[in-house]
Amino acid sequence: MARQPPILASTGPAISKRVKRTSPPTIRDIAREARVSPTTVSLALEDKPTSRVSAATRKRIQEIADRLDYKPNYVARTLATRRSQAIGLVVPTLLNPIYAEFAQDLIDRADQVGYGIIICSASGDPEDQRRAAEDLLNRGVDGLIICSSLRNSPIAAELTKKGVPLVLALRSVERAAGQPPVDFVGVDNRLGGFRATAHLLRMGHRRIALLSGPQETSTGFDRQQGAAEAFKAHGLEMDPDLILEGDFYRPSGYNLARNLLARRERPTAIFAANDNMAVGVIGALRENGLKAPDDLALVGYDDIELARLPGIDLTTVSQKRVPLGPVVLDKLIAKIDSVRENASETVLFDPVLVIRKSCGFEARGGVYELEEAGAAA
Repeated sequence: MARQPPILASTGPAISKRVKRTSPPTIRDIAREARVSPTTVSLALEDKPTSRVSAATRKRIQEIADRLDYKPNYVARTLATRRSQAIGLVVPTLLNPIYAEFAQDLIDRADQVGYGIIICSASGDPEDQRRAAEDLLNRGVDGLIICSSLRNSPIAAELTKKGVPLVLALRSVERAAGQPPVDFVGVDNRLGGFRATAHLLRMGHRRIALLSGPQETSTGFDRQQGAAEAFKAHGLEMDPDLILEGDFYRPSGYNLARNLLARRERPTAIFAANDNMAVGVIGALRENGLKAPDDLALVGYDDIELARLPGIDLTTVSQKRVPLGPVVLDKLIAKIDSVRENASETVLFDPVLVIRKSCGFEARGGVYELEEAGAAA
């Protein structure tokens, strides 16, 4: 005989108990308690200026939301607004500290304005770029920030034609005929290369080696062009035998420096087109029982955190006079919100030469040998 479930019976008066909420609170729960409409709650919690919700009502709604531990339903919000509140970021690699630091600046700003960042790495190859962009767009991001484009990459223009909100950062592209302009935020790398090289020239160096970055990138190309312009400003030309192209990674700087140190006539100074390669140079110097600035003056570019450490003390060109992350993100959100439809612009910030021990300027009392040439740069 099958066993019957027990029958529960109450012999006393019914006792009313407050049922503990098991489901998360919703906007309707807040609206019910605040005695306003769900629309008013939504407007208040969006934290955007609006005359439709008074300050007192906004405060009361926020207090109720905090007490109920209300968390936004992002899936529902996405369906309702067709926005994911997510931004896609494409970088060449996070192994280069400049991109990791830039990504963190973006994340910090995004958190302040209610967005999230999804990061994807891609080489400069157009197909790799296209794959990364499509992958992020398929994940529903509202817009893209691309830091990995090559100078002749068509991807940014293609995406802009399709109406994808997009901002290029750190690396720019050359606009081809018939292609739409693309927003770009970065640092004047040509000026930065000029200032780094002019600094060494004014100290009296003439055999200055340049460890350049890849010439298919705007960063590598512009910094080399700036270095050449500094020589020209001093009535000189760069020695082509002292221009070595690297790839912006530390082993590259190490290997190129070993090449230079093995020569019969060494350079007296090196300008490495990024700090990563400059740190590789320091490793090669130490391996040969040498150091900067005693045996060779050294200047880098980027002002990454490692450059400031004791024992490194790298003279470098800083890109951090203005944090780029917030500027880039705010510009992209403006495009997403269609504040600047069909508008595009290039924003270039001036780089700053940060003088530390590696170039030897402090050791000589902070005095230039040549004060007149390039002094205005």
